[in-house]
Amino acid sequence: MPSEGFVFPELDRTASEVEACLPKCPSEEDAKSIYNKINFSNIREKYRQNRFRERIGGKRLTKMERLRNVFRYSIYVDAIKKILFANQTIVAFVYTDLFVDLLLCLAYLVEMKQEADIHAEPPWMYKWRSYDLWIVCIFLSYWNLGSFIIRMFLTGKPISVLLSFRSAIECATTFPFLASIFMKHGQYLYVPYFLRSWVLLLRIKSVSKIKINLLMTDKATDPLKTKLVFLIATIIALLYNGMSAFQYCEYTFGDVHYSILDSLYVVMVTLSTVGYGDITPHTEGSRIVMMLLIVISLAVLPGLLADVLNTVRKRNDWGGSVPESAMPFILIVGSFRPEQIKEILDGFLNRENTEAHLNVIFLDINRPNEDLKFLERNSMWGHRIQFIHGSVMDEESLKRVRARDAKAIFTLSDQHASDQMKEDERNTVRLWALYCFTVSHRVPIYTYNLSPSTAIYQKMAEEIICVREFKQDLLALNCRCRGASTLLTNLLHQRQPLNHYDESWQAQYDDGSCNEIYMAHPPPSLIGLTFKEAAWVVFLECQVILFAMKAGFGDKREKEILLNPDNEYIISKDDQCVYICEGPRDVEDVNSLDKVYVADRLREMRIRRELENRVTVLSQAPSSLQSENSFQAEVRETHLRTESAPASPLYHAAANNTSSRAPSPIASLTRSVSSHSNKSHHFRLARLPSTRMAHLTGSRKLISRLGQPAPLEPSDTDIESAPVCYLLDEPEKRDNLKITDTEDMKDHIVVCVHHEITNIFKFVYNLRSPLLKPHELQDIVFLCSNWPSHKTFRLINRFPKVYFMKGNCQQPEDLLRAGIRRAKQVVVMSESECLDQYQRTSDSPAIMTSHLLDLLLSSRPSDSSRIVNLMEKTNIRFLHLLQGKDVAEEIDIFYTPAYAAGNVVVDGLLSNVLLSQTYYKSEIILVIKALCGMPGLLYDKHAAQNLIRSKPKPRLFDNFKNLSLMDMPDEFVGKSFAVLFETFLLDRGALTLGIYRAPDDDMGNELSFVYTNPVPSLVMRKSDKVYVLAAQGWTY
Repeated sequence: MPSEGFVFPELDRTASEVEACLPKCPSEEDAKSIYNKINFSNIREKYRQNRFRERIGGKRLTKMERLRNVFRYSIYVDAIKKILFANQTIVAFVYTDLFVDLLLCLAYLVEMKQEADIHAEPPWMYKWRSYDLWIVCIFLSYWNLGSFIIRMFLTGKPISVLLSFRSAIECATTFPFLASIFMKHGQYLYVPYFLRSWVLLLRIKSVSKIKINLLMTDKATDPLKTKLVFLIATIIALLYNGMSAFQYCEYTFGDVHYSILDSLYVVMVTLSTVGYGDITPHTEGSRIVMMLLIVISLAVLPGLLADVLNTVRKRNDWGGSVPESAMPFILIVGSFRPEQIKEILDGFLNRENTEAHLNVIFLDINRPNEDLKFLERNSMWGHRIQFIHGSVMDEESLKRVRARDAKAIFTLSDQHASDQMKEDERNTVRLWALYCFTVSHRVPIYTYNLSPSTAIYQKMAEEIICVREFKQDLLALNCRCRGASTLLTNLLHQRQPLNHYDESWQAQYDDGSCNEIYMAHPPPSLIGLTFKEAAWVVFLECQVILFAMKAGFGDKREKEILLNPDNEYIISKDDQCVYICEGPRDVEDVNSLDKVYVADRLREMRIRRELENRVTVLSQAPSSLQSENSFQAEVRETHLRTESAPASPLYHAAANNTSSRAPSPIASLTRSVSSHSNKSHHFRLARLPSTRMAHLTGSRKLISRLGQPAPLEPSDTDIESAPVCYLLDEPEKRDNLKITDTEDMKDHIVVCVHHEITNIFKFVYNLRSPLLKPHELQDIVFLCSNWPSHKTFRLINRFPKVYFMKGNCQQPEDLLRAGIRRAKQVVVMSESECLDQYQRTSDSPAIMTSHLLDLLLSSRPSDSSRIVNLMEKTNIRFLHLLQGKDVAEEIDIFYTPAYAAGNVVVDGLLSNVLLSQTYYKSEIILVIKALCGMPGLLYDKHAAQNLIRSKPKPRLFDNFKNLSLMDMPDEFVGKSFAVLFETFLLDRGALTLGIYRAPDDDMGNELSFVYTNPVPSLVMRKSDKVYVLAAQGWTY
């Protein structure tokens, strides 16, 4: 570890948050110790505190505001919170609460044995109690009061706590003891603190689950054992309460003193319905106690016994049903494997915004295997999950799982199914059955498919999820924007910083990987501001990136995700802001911004930037006149060219300069790569020519094809749903797309496919996005063992510059023939191979091809990349094994260099997390689709208005913003990320999301890595690249 730790060498030392963390110790050893303890979380917290102090500098606050701010921003309060909320502290408090209530219950037994007369009125209010016992009870009551108050504040719902059953117990047992201190004869004040036994029951349940809930262990107690313990404890509590109340009533109102044994005997005889009659209640109070005891027993015990029997029956046949105690719950229907279950549960239950008592019910037509049974009995979530065997086609099964009472239902296709189409058909039928059964109860149903084309039969679903569609989106985006797949995948996962690293790059990457996407309505302080002003304020004050808005257009009810809207966009109260930040606390900081303070900050920013611009102009005045004249001449020439351009130009695939501004890399493809045709290939922006193609884009607003491919002529009714991309004028013949070598190709994309070519439409479609310039379209070569089927060919033959080469991806000769050493990107596809019913896919062909590429491309150019698609995240260890890395310890894929660099796209990281993300953040699918590219025509208000009012031209797509990666401008090298963010946003309208850091010996990274939403004080390097949301072709 460097002498200054992993953090400080990468930061601007003049930044206030960095200065606050710098050690001020005279001893070098003490300073080194502090350096090693500081991480990026500390830097972010210092930044937050500094900005808060500045916001409240001269502002007068109420007492409540000051108190709230102390709890949110005070350093000392934060230190106390860290101690109090540490897992060990919470466990200690829970066990102490249990011990205190147990002592109180035992103390009442001692009080029952103490006999003496007290001459105080009224007699029912006083009972003999020794002084020592009274002092002990007061001390324990103080503890219970403190525990109750802490619980009331920690839940965040004080009213519901005050109205709870436990609050009533506290009023009856704790407060009387505290009041007795100030009363005459307070020592003898009768308090029915035997009622604490009911709280003790809750304590027992908390103790049994506390370590599991805090994720301190992955081993849970047996559900059957837990329910038996609770049943026995409930019976003991009933006996204890009946015995205590019976003895008190007989002694107080009847002057008959029964011993503890006699009282217990009466209660047991009564509850067992034997009724010997040798001891009977003599007073009305005793009779009321017995009646209440019988009623409570009949209300409580049968339910607990049924729950135990249901658990036993589930162990035998897994039929079972969902009990009332499982509410609220979500229902997931499909065929499940243990690894899939763990990931689903991690998404739904292991979140900071998860519902406190949410349960998950799995309905499977197959009986659970031994692994699933073990998972329910022994996993950390065993008490919150339930497996039920049944079919959605059977109405009785739907009644057993209480489908109409579910908060949401998910129906999943089996991603390991041998026939994907048949599996999607079965999943669609399940959706129909569920919808018909729950339609009157308005239960939201989400469906998970293997193919996007299935969506046309599932319009009734709340959301349609297709992971393979997302995978192709990410693979294509990675070809256009290196590392983007890791950036977007990390935004879908909830992670907490490790704050313990072996190398500097891990500290930076970990800090960025903890960011997520959040959506919220804009606070009053942002309403009425332009988007770039709001984005600047939010980042400056809260370290939050406001990168998109969800807004409607005109009279459209449907809303669109607008990435980095144009400068004229004004935020309204009906919009929703889309943020990148570390957690809900950051969103709360944004919502707490004061409108007057924001206005002052913007005014100061404008004055400062105006002064800076004047200084810059004055310093460059002598040399600016000549460059200005040449610039104006260039603008006039460009304007003339633009005005004379055709409405929808044809792009010639054999031309050497498709753009007059720069030479085009598009070479004569007919001459260099095809020996079957000498035709020229013309392509243009056009609608997809068939309804099936439109379906495969994943759009929920499908339309029928209107005529043959033609220049865009949208109307008010079809603007929203017309899928547009670069297409050939005429379909290409199959033989013309078969090639034998790529000798004349350069900077192309090689896609390695090991078996049959399927599911590649979305991949190609995204690489022919209208957000690309014509000269940016790369050749795509599929290296495959078999030629594509006629069905697949018909989906691809309209796209320009797509070719197929027959060969074996695991043969070096075929890889070299495909031109991997001249290619800019090499994509290795993985396919689902079911080894048997229980084994996972091995991803072996993709891993072997990847290793072969490592050997063949040992000296590849720095701007080229290799992208490997894996089905299962655990198989990353096989890549490490072949690379000679240590695989003795468990590998977290999120911290592997290959994944951090964006060189690995894993289906398993997407398939199950999208379920929980869709449930908790309903718009997350739209946001990710927008970031992946291919926007709808309502994507930008300004562009949509132009398309409606005038004949559309391809240059209108210049207004659309897309995610791209650009080199670091020289003027920002050595400056902080905050300077880069402000300049890009305010001067050029480009929004920065993060950086892509190159390999560096000082940081210890052999590969590049993604750093999302860096700390503002991070110093930029020359080798860095910048992720920006900007218009196509944007450069600084």
